[in-house]
Amino acid sequence: MQHTEVTTLFCIPHAGGNASCYGMFGQFFPASVKVVPLDLPGKGRRCREPLPTCMEAMSRDLLEQMRPTLQASPYAIFGHSMGGLLAFACAQLAHESALPMPKALFVSSSATPDKVRTGIDRPVSQLQPGELWQYVMRMGGTPPGVAASAELKRYMEPLLVADFSAVENWQPATCRPLPVPIHVCVGREDIVTEEEAKLWQQLSSMEGTVRSFSGGHFYIQNHWRELAAHLTHTLYPAA
Repeated sequence: MQHTEVTTLFCIPHAGGNASCYGMFGQFFPASVKVVPLDLPGKGRRCREPLPTCMEAMSRDLLEQMRPTLQASPYAIFGHSMGGLLAFACAQLAHESALPMPKALFVSSSATPDKVRTGIDRPVSQLQPGELWQYVMRMGGTPPGVAASAELKRYMEPLLVADFSAVENWQPATCRPLPVPIHVCVGREDIVTEEEAKLWQQLSSMEGTVRSFSGGHFYIQNHWRELAAHLTHTLYPAA
């Protein structure tokens, strides 16, 4: 049997999330895919670091974490929601810096940067206490244990405010289509529609795909195995 070179799959979390949200993802992949979840400053293992306030700073930090691997072996990037935007921003940075490009970019539950919206009708800075939490709860990404704990909510709120503000204020520079296939995954009941997902193809010079799953914005929580199979087949179509 021919040996398959290992591809590192970097995983970028959603707004307010950290690497632990991908805790079980790796177990559903074959040995040819190594899952590496990333933490941003101020979150997870890096909770004592200052929170970044803009998407540019986040993407630079993420690319630096990837740099040793991408200069040595094949890699791909998966990002969910805000993480999808950051995955694209990292690929842009890699291209501008003449670094090796990912084999594929996997964008989950995110519209293209020019159409991105938080889903909230006004800036986060104008929300009353608790309003952001109510919105996040409706999106379905908050574990019941966090939602029921006033202490955890107090801890999480600054993280959410920082991330939502960064997305709101992001003004990405226009760029030529990237030489990397963009594969988009969406939940059929999400605010991001399949038609919006197809627009990602305009940002790539290579052929990508759109795959829909049952569920809403956080469909991934019920589809880890199916999602891993889809990503693996996309990276290794002949396997």
